[in-house]
Amino acid sequence: MKRDIDAPPAARDVLAGVADDLRPLFAPRILLAAWIPCLLITVGHYATGPEYPWVHDVLRRLYYLPILFAAFAAGSRGAIALSVFASLVYLPHAFGSLVARDPGGAIEKGLELFLYNAIAIVAGLLVDRERRERGKAQRLAKALSQALDAHRRAEQQLIRAGKLGALGEMTAGIAHEIKNPLHAMKGTAEILRDVVPEGTPERRMLDLHMAEIDRLSQVADRFLSFARPMPPDRRATDLREVVARVVELVDPQARRHGVSIETAPCIDDPPPVVSADPDQLVQLLLNVALNGIQAMAPAGHGTLTLAIGRLQHGEEWKVFVRVANSGPPIPEAELERVFDPFFTTRDEGTGLGLSICSRIADQHDGHLSIENLPGGGVAFTLFLPSGQNGADD
Repeated sequence: MKRDIDAPPAARDVLAGVADDLRPLFAPRILLAAWIPCLLITVGHYATGPEYPWVHDVLRRLYYLPILFAAFAAGSRGAIALSVFASLVYLPHAFGSLVARDPGGAIEKGLELFLYNAIAIVAGLLVDRERRERGKAQRLAKALSQALDAHRRAEQQLIRAGKLGALGEMTAGIAHEIKNPLHAMKGTAEILRDVVPEGTPERRMLDLHMAEIDRLSQVADRFLSFARPMPPDRRATDLREVVARVVELVDPQARRHGVSIETAPCIDDPPPVVSADPDQLVQLLLNVALNGIQAMAPAGHGTLTLAIGRLQHGEEWKVFVRVANSGPPIPEAELERVFDPFFTTRDEGTGLGLSICSRIADQHDGHLSIENLPGGGVAFTLFLPSGQNGADD
């Protein structure tokens, strides 16, 4: 009958914890600079005869070097471990007759043994304290960096909101003044078209005239939607439904350009629900997704990835929707301008799409960010307030 000699789980956990505690004490660097030199000094002690007392004096004091290095490398645990080891291996040579005996005085040798451990404790505690202070300084620097980043983002959003507000008022006035004569021009063109026979050159010119009037009217409507965005009709919105609707809308155009769409599964339970206008969120994400497809269209292939999640920013929880594409990156000089009104890299674009997206994010107390991905591609991330404590989810 086979006996079960495995250790119980509790004992295995204890052994694993002890191994984890001892592993840093025997790192390759500490072995080479502390443990091995300590052994070599001990070998030198035992190999030196009593007729060379000055050699024993030197070797006795050389123990301080590996002890101090162990303190610098592994803190108090490393220093004390090495000092205890040095004391144990030196003790038989100091007061016994094993192989050879240190000819030094008993008081002198006892004092050295005491100082090994005293210096190890003091040096180790000082190193531990320095490491704690360094850790505090690093955490403080990280917190300050995050606060500065948040302040910079808030400042950029305020500047952008101020620009958009002033530009919106001017654009609304211009678009309003353009639409009034357009309506009159379209009305007169419709009257003329009714009296001009079909198939004549004059009728074709009138049809072209009306088509251009409709195009200008659409441009004016776009300017007005930027200048006077509708206030969001907020309600509890499941972001999974919003993303599913966006995927359904962009799928036909993605197929035409050879772009595949992937949706990362949401691992949060319950799934993120925000107070938002679902139609406006669809408009925002649809615009961003179409921009990504257009960026990948020249290559004839690519991947559009949509992901939902929740993260903690300081003490506040944020919900995010990430839309990433594998298209070409945006030049760094243009990253800060993509949300500016009328900035576009396409000849047929008006440069208002992403500006409107940014305003929608601002109206939902969130923000829209952009970044180039390390492996290539561009990611837009919409951050929205969660209104939930992640610890309670």
